Amino acid sequence: MSSWWPGVAVALPLVGVAAVSFGRLTERWRIAALVVPAVAALAVALLIVGDVLAGRTPELFVLRMTPTLWLVLRVDAPGALYGATVAALGLLALVYSFGYVQRGPRWSRYFAFLMASFTCTMGVAYAGNLLTFLIFYEAFSVLTYALVVHEQTPEAIRAGAKYIAYILVGGSLVLAGILLTYFLAGDLTFVAGGFLAADAARGQLLAAFWCFVVGFGVKAALVPLHGWVPDAHPAAPAPFSAVLSGVMVAAGAFGIMRVALDVYGAPLVRALGVAPWLTVIASVTVLLGALLAIGQDDLKRRLAYSTISQMGYLTLAVSLLGSGVMAGALVHLVHHAFLKGTLFFCAGLWIHSSGVRRVRDLRGMGARMPLTAAAFTLAALGMIGVPPLSGFVSKWWLGVGMLQVDAAIGLAVLLAGALLAAAYLLPVVYAAYFAPAGPIAGHAGREAPATMLAPTLVAAALTIVFGLGSHYGGFPLQLAQAAVAAWFGGG
Repeated sequence: MSSWWPGVAVALPLVGVAAVSFGRLTERWRIAALVVPAVAALAVALLIVGDVLAGRTPELFVLRMTPTLWLVLRVDAPGALYGATVAALGLLALVYSFGYVQRGPRWSRYFAFLMASFTCTMGVAYAGNLLTFLIFYEAFSVLTYALVVHEQTPEAIRAGAKYIAYILVGGSLVLAGILLTYFLAGDLTFVAGGFLAADAARGQLLAAFWCFVVGFGVKAALVPLHGWVPDAHPAAPAPFSAVLSGVMVAAGAFGIMRVALDVYGAPLVRALGVAPWLTVIASVTVLLGALLAIGQDDLKRRLAYSTISQMGYLTLAVSLLGSGVMAGALVHLVHHAFLKGTLFFCAGLWIHSSGVRRVRDLRGMGARMPLTAAAFTLAALGMIGVPPLSGFVSKWWLGVGMLQVDAAIGLAVLLAGALLAAAYLLPVVYAAYFAPAGPIAGHAGREAPATMLAPTLVAAALTIVFGLGSHYGGFPLQLAQAAVAAWFGGG
């Protein structure tokens, strides 16, 4: 179905870029020029979700890149799900940033790069072929460098250098995979169930597959490609950490999903024998990321390792090649975005109001900042998988899907990851509520401004909404089921 809506959703955040970069507007008008396009982009993304649920596939051919390849936006069920998640979390992070980011010469730069990153991430969600995916993927990867180094401290500069080195190498490998794919198929258009021929040269199919896995695995923070993540999150501003962890790191896992199920297809992945190796990599990522999180005293660094572990679940689901487990993975992609967004928002509130970054210094925060502590606790319980919260729903469907494909090892990894999540998140809750209160600098005893607190509470509330409403139409599970019906032929 030809439609302008995907292009509108992708382009809207650029209005904010123009407003803060080139306009001579007052601060109030600049804020309005940022918020209104972000709200409109979310509205359009939800409209697209409705189209997809109605059986339509919005499509827009934007630009002919070569005689045979277009930059094309085509929105299917997984793209609609990811795009709506990007738009919603992006809006919450934008509003939060107004209270967090200090006024000054770097204010405009931060918001310009933030909005440009939203545009490119929406482009990744709505990409209709591998070339379009690469263009937007590389663009947001480079743009986010400016947000990682925003504070311009020595630590931020070092983290940015490590980030860009990893990302450029990963992007080069993705490009190599795309060139091999085009050589083998003569096309790059995503097709549910894959478009590569099973009788193509096995060595080239394997080479392309591993180029994609390693290239996208850098962004998805698969072990041992995760080295940039624990440094980037502590250095970056908290609202951007929420977006980076919630949807931008997930772009790597989303890319692996696209390659496995829209380029190769489950039968070909099985025939190549690569799935067991991917299972091992993903399982190590889940467990090692969680184990490393336990030992971190810096809260944002602890949450960064948690992101590594949670992204491992998505890749683990891909490796098992089952319809049920993939539905669970898509649901977890959405639920994790808002759970981890809430946790990073809370970390930012504590840093902003009291200067506290370390877990051991959070003593007494439950009394000093009760709303913040409650939001963190709710999201932590959701991450662990306590019913009836959203994290329980996605892990339930992951577990059921693993049983459907007889993946006992996968189920063991899922359960172990949940226990380890309790080991690195519950000590934070204990420190906030039960440890003896210690001396705190700053405005301790007062909640942060409403511009920061309100998005945090909304993100936390979604933990309950997604948990209790998961079976209703229009919620992530329905889109996930539509996606796997296409990928696995109605399975």
